[in-house]
Amino acid sequence: MEAHAFIFDIKRDCSEDGPGIRTTVFFKGCPLSCPWCQNPEGKQKRPELSFRAEACTAPACGLACIAQCEVGCLSFFNALQVDFEHCIRCEACFEVCPTQALEPVGYTISLSDLLYRLLIDEAFYRSSGGGITLSGGEVTAQMPFASQLLKALKARKINTAIETCGFFEYAQFESRILPYLDLIYFDLKLIDENESLRYTGRSNQLILENFKRLVKARGTDVIPRIPLIPGITDSENNLSGIAAFLKSLQVAKAVLLPYNPLWQDKLTRLNLSPRYARPTFMTPKEKDACLRRIAEAGTSSADG
Repeated sequence: MEAHAFIFDIKRDCSEDGPGIRTTVFFKGCPLSCPWCQNPEGKQKRPELSFRAEACTAPACGLACIAQCEVGCLSFFNALQVDFEHCIRCEACFEVCPTQALEPVGYTISLSDLLYRLLIDEAFYRSSGGGITLSGGEVTAQMPFASQLLKALKARKINTAIETCGFFEYAQFESRILPYLDLIYFDLKLIDENESLRYTGRSNQLILENFKRLVKARGTDVIPRIPLIPGITDSENNLSGIAAFLKSLQVAKAVLLPYNPLWQDKLTRLNLSPRYARPTFMTPKEKDACLRRIAEAGTSSADG
């Protein structure tokens, strides 16, 4: 049987997920539960519903979505009401919503279909030195499919990259994923194990060990990235600790990812309550402080 993946987006013409012109595939499902996640729609490995109230024109649209809903999850009282808890994703409402205020989050795609969609821009990858990046969620949570996809891409000599949280079983990664990768963006969020447990729901010991092994393996570029989350990951202890960890492995550079609040609108659309709320971008002063903390520990950095 043909392999299938569960994804939530495919973005073409990406420039921030690796060199050149790239297409990024976002896999659904992640073993971590970071409260600042930039892609909260990618955390659960199950179908979800997104409702953009600002785009809804009910009742002027005729409320066809209510008539089509198989289990009565939609109703109207001054505005369209959505019962997220009991939605079974029958998908009937998506087909009749004229403004796409109701949208599916997550869908299954076959290997052949995904390859077809990715290879549409093959000429642009080659001319720009670009390629394909697998992101998420967490791509390694669907390792068998990712392995087949990467192998097929490398057979066509296409540059490949992944963005990973680092929480995976190394032996499987080494045999199934690593041989077909040119670049790994590896997130290092928290150096203290208790802080990692508190904020991500997981110990960081597997993550740190996987990073060590990948750096020592050589052969594939491994770029550490540090998300700068005000009040959590941007502390002096955390940044100097990560920098010392990198220095011990003779890794001289890291990419810093300044906090971006634009993900918070996604929570409302998914009917999720925020566990971390900061409505503004990092200030230049805050970013400079982070750069200084990293530099003082002997690691150079750049904004991602």
